[in-house]
Amino acid sequence: MTMTELAPDPSVTALTHQAAKSQATQVMDTLSSIIIQYLDAEAPILRASLLEAMSAQTSQLHALLAHMKALEAKA
Repeated sequence: MTMTELAPDPSVTALTHQAAKSQATQVMDTLSSIIIQYLDAEAPILRASLLEAMSAQTSQLHALLAHMKALEAKA
């Protein structure tokens, strides 16, 4: 099973600082939930899938935080 990387809608570069902050908070909540599921999972296939989901959420969070940093640098 493979997962595709999720992208925020609208694209990260179109978000205001507050919208990016809100989106990042949602991504962190989702990531936390996935981590808890991973820690409780025993089946190797499920654990692998959850690791992929954690990776996708981490990538999305990284993009949002980089966008927020860029907006703060312009202010």
